[in-house]
Amino acid sequence: METNFKLLVLSVFLLACTSLNAQELGEFKPKSEGYKSNKVGDGSKKIFISSFTINFEIYKEAVDERKATGFGRTITNAAKAKAAVGLATLNGDAIQETADKLYAEFLTDFKNNGFEIITIDEAEKTEVFKGWEKATGPKLFETDMTGIIAVVPTNYSYFYKERNAFSSKMAGFDKTPQNLSKELGDALIADVSLVFVFSELGTDWNIGDQAKVKLFVNYRLADAYAVSDEKTGKGITAMFDKSRQSVGLSSHVNFTRGKLSIGGSPEAQYLGAMKSDLEIDGALEKEKVLAYSSRTRATATLMNPVVSIRGNNYSETTKWLEPDGLKYAEGMYLAGKKMLSHHVSEILNK
Repeated sequence: METNFKLLVLSVFLLACTSLNAQELGEFKPKSEGYKSNKVGDGSKKIFISSFTINFEIYKEAVDERKATGFGRTITNAAKAKAAVGLATLNGDAIQETADKLYAEFLTDFKNNGFEIITIDEAEKTEVFKGWEKATGPKLFETDMTGIIAVVPTNYSYFYKERNAFSSKMAGFDKTPQNLSKELGDALIADVSLVFVFSELGTDWNIGDQAKVKLFVNYRLADAYAVSDEKTGKGITAMFDKSRQSVGLSSHVNFTRGKLSIGGSPEAQYLGAMKSDLEIDGALEKEKVLAYSSRTRATATLMNPVVSIRGNNYSETTKWLEPDGLKYAEGMYLAGKKMLSHHVSEILNK
């Protein structure tokens, strides 16, 4: 009787642990698009991993500014508010191990289904990568995007070009995957991107006569995310100013095979993504960071016909977060694995 009771207690404990682990992630809502996506897994049993990108956010700042105005006898000075939130503690080793594990399991899924992995040396011989730079992991480095760190898996090599404002805005016309597939004998080309962020810009329609910024802390695998910093320029000058930027990132698992002789489109393509962000619980508490600054107003009267306001009103709020580094990395793995497993399964099981 005592033994049965102990087994019952152990079973309840294991069930509770399983339930807790299952609740680490929010609801996963996958989506897929593509041309003849049901045929992308057919054909050559060779695959080249052209991109396996993992970006994660460590710092975010947002600025709101109201300009000085003058109307009639009333003048109003400018106001500016800036809110920033950053991660003060992370475990770089744990994040590198997470990237290595996700990449290794991604390769194993294809190897177990009879695929041969095309090496970087073979891909380097193609016309596609002429003039490109080459890099190899392990690597953890700060990108040219404000507050974004990249991690490259151990033993993963890839080609890259320096990004500029024009090329990033024309990315939708890129034919690199289908050109590469054709040169590699209609091999399957994989493009993987995982974007982990913790900040979210809030909106407030009732700000009154003030500058106001609201940032929410919400750790997640982002479906789409805009990396931006403070801009002061306008028009074409701001568009090509690398020091003031806005870059769009997305989490996706894309596969391309072949190239049509007319038009140059892929023969088959699978574009795997999510309908919404995948939230990660347990590593960071959800909270709000707020900064606001009201404008000052003065009106001329008969008794005081000359009025002036000196300077601008400015407010700044910065908060540094201290998440558990191991839990943060574990959340990256759980969310990344969830997305990769789903879309790889869609390819291999069709």
